[in-house]
Amino acid sequence: MATGPGAPAGVAEKRGAGRRHLTLTTQLAEQLPAGEDEILRVHDALDTLEQVDARLAQVVQMRYFGGYSEQEIAETLDVTDRTVQRLWLKAKLMLQAAMAA
Repeated sequence: MATGPGAPAGVAEKRGAGRRHLTLTTQLAEQLPAGEDEILRVHDALDTLEQVDARLAQVVQMRYFGGYSEQEIAETLDVTDRTVQRLWLKAKLMLQAAMAA
């Protein structure tokens, strides 16, 4: 299959032509101020939250780790934006309480 200048446009598009290349690095992780203990506390708190209310944990994962907007979360979970706001607030409070313990 030809992939050079004379190749069909579909081939180049299939190979990602015109897209920005992404290089994955650990630079962000290296810049985190939290130590290993803090990361483990967050992980444990999220595990606890998931056992108590899986939907709250899902909202945290989508918003905090996935970078989803409230609207995107609402569409994914088939709820209103306001419901997502309430779930996010409740999840934050529960995580703070779990991490303080």
